[in-house]
Amino acid sequence: MNDELSISALPSQSCTDTFAALAGSEPPVLVCASARQAQALHLAYAQWRSDRGDAVWATPQILGFETWIKTLHAQLVATLALRGRRLPPLLALAETRVLWRLSVEAPRDTPLLRSAEAAQLAAEAWDLAHDYRLRLPFDAQGHADIERFNSWAHRYREQLKRLGVIDAVGLETMLLAALHEQDLAAPAACTFAGFGAETPRLSAWLAVLAARACRLSRLQVESTPVVPQIRVAADDEQELRAAARWARACAEQHPQARIGVVIPDLGARRAAVQRVFDEQLCASVDALDTASPARPYNLTLGVPLAQCAVVQTALQLLQLLAGELDAASASSLLGSPYWGADQEARLARAALDARLHREGQLDVDLDSLQRHARALRGSAVDDSLHNLASHASTRRLRPDEWNEHFTRVLEAAQWPGPRALASEEFQALARWREVLVEFARLERVLGRIPASAAVAQLRALAESTVFQVQSADAAIEVMGVLEAQGLAFDALWVAALDDERWPAASRPHPFIPHALQRQQQLPHASAARELDYAQTQLDGWRHATRELVLSYALGSEERSRAPSPLLAPWLQLAQVVQVDAWPAHWQAQLDAARGQILDDARGPAPLAEAVLSGGTAVLGDQARCPFRGYALHRLGARPWQSAGYGLQPRDRGELTHRVLERLWTQWREQAALLALTDEDCAAQIAIAVDAELARVQQLAPQRLGAQLRALEHERLCELVAAWLALERQRPPFRVLALEAQEAES
Repeated sequence: MNDELSISALPSQSCTDTFAALAGSEPPVLVCASARQAQALHLAYAQWRSDRGDAVWATPQILGFETWIKTLHAQLVATLALRGRRLPPLLALAETRVLWRLSVEAPRDTPLLRSAEAAQLAAEAWDLAHDYRLRLPFDAQGHADIERFNSWAHRYREQLKRLGVIDAVGLETMLLAALHEQDLAAPAACTFAGFGAETPRLSAWLAVLAARACRLSRLQVESTPVVPQIRVAADDEQELRAAARWARACAEQHPQARIGVVIPDLGARRAAVQRVFDEQLCASVDALDTASPARPYNLTLGVPLAQCAVVQTALQLLQLLAGELDAASASSLLGSPYWGADQEARLARAALDARLHREGQLDVDLDSLQRHARALRGSAVDDSLHNLASHASTRRLRPDEWNEHFTRVLEAAQWPGPRALASEEFQALARWREVLVEFARLERVLGRIPASAAVAQLRALAESTVFQVQSADAAIEVMGVLEAQGLAFDALWVAALDDERWPAASRPHPFIPHALQRQQQLPHASAARELDYAQTQLDGWRHATRELVLSYALGSEERSRAPSPLLAPWLQLAQVVQVDAWPAHWQAQLDAARGQILDDARGPAPLAEAVLSGGTAVLGDQARCPFRGYALHRLGARPWQSAGYGLQPRDRGELTHRVLERLWTQWREQAALLALTDEDCAAQIAIAVDAELARVQQLAPQRLGAQLRALEHERLCELVAAWLALERQRPPFRVLALEAQEAES
């Protein structure tokens, strides 16, 4: 076999010739670099057949590279089955991730703070080593991170052997061997499209196909490179607005055109990009409305499934059943609309959330939630929590058993809530069910595990699953660089081409020797590698469209940017863009609005039976700000209490008040205090202080540990004793009444 065979050495074919071959009697397999490019070529082929007048035709084999691998796998399994042989079972991607994490976490003597990220990096290093045919173990040369990876990779390989399974790397090795040994039928012809980078992995496939007399070719787009237009914006926000407004104008002028917007750092700015494109392209979308209509553009690079609100609620419910939630997660769960029977239950949960904040709860478990709910006497939320608690389990179960159990738990919690789900929520729910099925298949690598481990694995799986909303075909595509590779557009805008982000800074992989990465030209290995990649992408964009706009932002006064050096040939044609901060439809609404002036200098008079309280604080708040006085003392507005460790000043003041109230409830007059010896008085103070501290600790145990409680006990006893010493010096008095305790709200 010729191991040096590369894509660039293959004979080229035009799209027309390739489509004609696909329509012939011996159609080739068209292998694309990405599934997105395969989908685009399917549409282009369908249009080509339609233009020829064909009404029906056989579906061609236009496949993404990974899909092609799966097709070959299925063919090999069927072929070996006819011969009475079979391949080792193939690990699913979820199983592979779990196995890497178990391999990384196995050495208990050196625990990692971020084992999940280490496992992901280790899996990436494993794949890169096989893509570029790097020999393992690496020569660490004293680098601790590389030595750790070598041990993790050895442990991972041993785990594969122990389980008698193969991963994707092992499968590919077996497929190449099967093709070479003629255990697998080779296609008569293969055409490759969109492969810009030459890798040893791809060369190995080309070599084994060529050895089997497969006719190889590459798809070459026939086009003349366009001269790009250069646009300069004041900052990133204005650059995005200019790109969105340009895309809208192109779509309005040419409704059938394919319009692309490429943003190299889309992953880091996805939320900002979606907000700006929503503002400019769809006036009806409300960022606060989860049931927003379909957007007129497609935005790639989805979000982790665990961040979708409906799935986040499910994970929080399961976590609450298996352990504890932090204060922020508990507040999010109690305010979520995705569980419970009705609006009444949600209002009851809001009252419970307010109580938890007042008490300063840091970590919340199901028992403490039930205790607080009973104190509120809110049957709606108490019943929901009781139903949830009835499904608690301390057993160790297999993932498929946990899957069934979690389904029953969520049904008991009446998840995903009473209202009808919007399209995006429904799609997230469907993807969640697929993740549950993937989780159920982890028995092979996990075995029997407790509830806490099951929820942790399910959460990790949801966090690693990218959720992309499926929408109708849109003329405008907003994507990252990799997603745009190999695609053709009628008009294309590429943003963020400044000297900081294009070419990108090199990012060598931490688990592979840096010298080896530079020698083998691994991705992100060096500045030269990044420069070559950026130049290749720029050349590809010039051939992929009839109209090309390249833009960059100047930044701000604190952080100014210059254009990418790759834009130097066209900078003399650069134009500064000026975009209004408001979209045109917002301005139109403002111009059409009718104003009304209300005199609200005075609030309505209080009701006759209303009892106003506040003392001198009313005068102080009114003097500082009239609205503050009105909001605090008429509307009852209160600041949201933040949870924190230890006692807050408000807590200490309330503790002192309650201790004195407890003592004077017992004594009732000064004479009883004077009759006590110093020892007896100190003992009664200690009893009262201990009782009140016990009450606080019962409400929020994590805020008052044993040592902190002892310190607070000593401090409070000294404070109360000093105060009672002053009471002894006063003229004789009796306590006629105590403040009425406020009812819990």
